[in-house]
Amino acid sequence: MMRRMKLVLSIIVVLTWSTFAVGGDRPTTIEEFMSLNNPTRVIAHRGFSGRAPENTLIAIERAISVGAEMVEVDVTVTADGHVICLHDETLDRTSSGSGLPGEFTLKEIKTLDAGSWFAPEFAGERVPTLAEVLGAVKGRILINVEIKPEAVEHGVVPKVADLINLHEMIDQVVVSSFAPEALRLMKIVDPAVITASLFNKEIHTDRDPLEIIQEVGSRGLNVSGGRVTPEMVDRCHSHQIPVAVYTINDALEMRRMMELGVDAVFSDHPDRMLEVTAESPGSLREFDHPLTVTQPG
Repeated sequence: MMRRMKLVLSIIVVLTWSTFAVGGDRPTTIEEFMSLNNPTRVIAHRGFSGRAPENTLIAIERAISVGAEMVEVDVTVTADGHVICLHDETLDRTSSGSGLPGEFTLKEIKTLDAGSWFAPEFAGERVPTLAEVLGAVKGRILINVEIKPEAVEHGVVPKVADLINLHEMIDQVVVSSFAPEALRLMKIVDPAVITASLFNKEIHTDRDPLEIIQEVGSRGLNVSGGRVTPEMVDRCHSHQIPVAVYTINDALEMRRMMELGVDAVFSDHPDRMLEVTAESPGSLREFDHPLTVTQPG
């Protein structure tokens, strides 16, 4: 009897994951994604960054293949004004280069290896432009474009708006940032671009997240999983503001976030979050990689 039950459960898991692999009921617009009447959404943090080098095309493709509902990338600007996907202020950690991206042209940055640092199998992976990423995800998966604060003074905001419109993806992109001035400027440059406020108590000190949201006209709140509270979620929902939490890689924490009522979870391991949301038999098992702490954003 027990063996038969295990077999049935295994079949259920396989069928569930087959649905994920082809996209399942993946939302097609930001409006749909940010609706408060949805199950908890799954955002692949910097792509499937737990299994591929972050902010690369291969990480994005892997996020799509496992069924994530949105991918997130970070953007900054090169010396010659191109918008590229990079999290850190420097090239050092995630590429073979060294120094500020704003000190190099796109041609120079394209010579760098952005994959070997993660694993030898990714040798030769390149730092992608936002244009390349938008071209890769259009019509396939929604995207959260996080503007790095240090890039704002280098004109990244209007460049991001131009790229979104050039690719005709105004309904498929949400722009986020820890810098309120970036989101405020985005609303001036193009009011149609949907934005979300990234909130960090260490950065924003005693400021109220709802105050920041109302000040810059953003539509969502992205907050650390270690800082979110039931009261924060309830307050945001009372103002029709969805709450997304970062960066959750442990299945038990994922379940806790769902119990808090958050609307979306950023994870380096979107497959785990999908498993939890599907309530599959293994959703709360111990994984081969424990909870990891990543840099916010």
